[in-house]
Amino acid sequence: MSGYIGISSSNIVQTGDNRPVEVLKEENFSRAVEVSVSRLEEPGEPSIDKGKIAEVGFGDLVSPSLGPRVDSPAVKQRPGFGSASLFELLSRYERGGKRLSDHENLGNPSCESSSRQKLSTEEIIRVAAERYIEFPSKDLDCVTTFIHPYGSALSSLSLEETSGADLAHLLLSAAEKIWDGKIDSARRMLAFCQCKASRSGNPIERLTSYFSAALQERISRETGSRRISTISDNARTPNFNGLFTGVDQTAVAIHEYIPFSKVLHFASTQTILEHVENETDIHLIDLHIRSGMQWPPMIQALSERKDYPIKYLKITALDTVDKQIVEDIGKRLESFANPLNISFSFNVVSVDDISNLNKELFDVQSGEAVVIYAPTILRTMLPRPDKMENLMRVIKELNPLIMILHEIEANDNSPSFINRFVETLFFYSTWFDCLEECLDRDNQHRKTLERHYFGRGIINTLATEGEERITRSVKLDVWRSYFVRCQMVEVEVPESSFHQAEVVLKKGFSCARFCTLSSDGKCLMIAWKGTPVFSLSTWKFEQNS
Repeated sequence: MSGYIGISSSNIVQTGDNRPVEVLKEENFSRAVEVSVSRLEEPGEPSIDKGKIAEVGFGDLVSPSLGPRVDSPAVKQRPGFGSASLFELLSRYERGGKRLSDHENLGNPSCESSSRQKLSTEEIIRVAAERYIEFPSKDLDCVTTFIHPYGSALSSLSLEETSGADLAHLLLSAAEKIWDGKIDSARRMLAFCQCKASRSGNPIERLTSYFSAALQERISRETGSRRISTISDNARTPNFNGLFTGVDQTAVAIHEYIPFSKVLHFASTQTILEHVENETDIHLIDLHIRSGMQWPPMIQALSERKDYPIKYLKITALDTVDKQIVEDIGKRLESFANPLNISFSFNVVSVDDISNLNKELFDVQSGEAVVIYAPTILRTMLPRPDKMENLMRVIKELNPLIMILHEIEANDNSPSFINRFVETLFFYSTWFDCLEECLDRDNQHRKTLERHYFGRGIINTLATEGEERITRSVKLDVWRSYFVRCQMVEVEVPESSFHQAEVVLKKGFSCARFCTLSSDGKCLMIAWKGTPVFSLSTWKFEQNS
C-alpha cells in the first residue's frame, strides 16, 4: 500500500501586494507547494408568455451516443405549471432535510435562544420554504408579521434568523411572480430585498443580494428593457465556470481555508497512488490543471517509493484558454521535481475547441499507465454535448488505467426556470454558510469568490437560457447513468483515500466539525453540515475492469 501524504497549515496570503505579477505567482505557488508537501502526523398584472417548460432531468436527456442533449425542443409547454410546481419543489426539500420543529430546543418557548445552536443558512431557507408552503399568499406588506403565531415554532427564532427567513420568503415569492408573468409584483419584492440585503452582511443577506440581482436580470431580459448585468463574451470562458487557471492569491486562500479543494486533492492523490503502486511508467493527464498545486505531494510520494521505483512520471495538461499560463505551471512543477529522485516531464496539449481533441495529441507511449484526472470539468460541457462526446471518445482511446472524477453535487441543469431557482437557492445557501464559517466577512478573498464566481454563476443560471446558460451541474447518479452508457464501470474509492481525507480535514481546518465525509456507493462524498457538496468517484472502461 502506498504511503500516506499530508499537509500543514500556513499563514493566510496577504492582499494589497504591489509587486510584479510574476513575482507574486512564483511566491503563491511556492507557498502552495510548501503547504501541500509538508507531512502530517496521522490520525392582475400584465403577464409575459415565457413558454413554461416541464421539468426534465439530465438523465432523461442523455442520448444513446456518448453526448447528452440539453434543453430538448421536444419538451412541451405545460399549461398552468406555476405555484403548484413551486410547492412541490419546496415540499421535496422540506421532506429531505431537517424540519424547523426538529431543530434542537426550537419548539420549546421556555428555552433561551442562546441555549441552542443557531440555524445554518440552508435551515433558514427551509424555514422560509415551510412558511411559504403554509402561507403562499402573504405579500410584501405583511411578510414581517410572520414572527408568530403561525406554528412551526417561529416564535423562538432569533431576530436575525427571522429577518433572514423574511428575505428568503420574498425571494421565493418574487421567483414565483416572475414564473407566473406578474412582473410588477416581482419588481416590488426584489426592490425590497435589495434594500434589506447587503453584500457585506450575514450569509442570507449576501445570498439575497446576488439572487435579487439575478432575478432582476431575468426580468430585464424577458421584458426587453435595459440589462442590469450584461454577460459578456469573456464570461463565457471556462473561468466563468469557476475553472480558473493559474496561481493567484484567491486560489491559494481558497485551497488553504475552505476544506473541499484540499480534501479532494489529497484523496485523489492517494487513490492514484493506490492504482499505480505496481507501475513504473506513469502518464497523468490533467483535463484542467488550474494552479497545479495538487501535484507536488504526488511527485514527492512517487519519488520516495521503494518498491517498483518510478522510471519516469509524465504530466500532460489539457489547455483551452491560455497555453502560456499552463506552461508556467509546468515549469514550477519541474523545478519542484528536479531535486527529487524522479524523472519528470510536463507537456501541454493546447486546443481552442474540445471538438478538435484527438488521441495522438497526448503522445501516449507503449507501456505507460495512463491516469485521467477530471476535476469538475465535464459539467462545463453539459450545454455542448458534441464536445462531451468527443472528449469521452478520446479518453476511451487513451485506454486509461483509472479515471478520477470530481463533480459538484448540484442539480441546476433543468430547462425549467423555477426548478433551477429552487435547486440553486439551496445549493448556494450551503456555500455561503461555508464561507461564513471559514473566512471573515471582511476577507477580500471571500468577496472576490462571491462576486466574481458565485454572483456571475447565479446570474448565468437564473437569467439565461439555451447555450448561453453555461453554469450547469447534475448530481452523481446522473453521471453514473451517463458513464454506464459510455461502457464504464465504477471502482470503489480506496479506504486509504478516506483516511487521507479525514487526516487532512481534521488536522488542516478549524471548521472540520462542519464538514463530513461519507461513502455513496463506491464514491467519496464531501458534505457541509450534512448537505453533499462534492463527490469523488473513480472509473474504468469495461475492457480494463
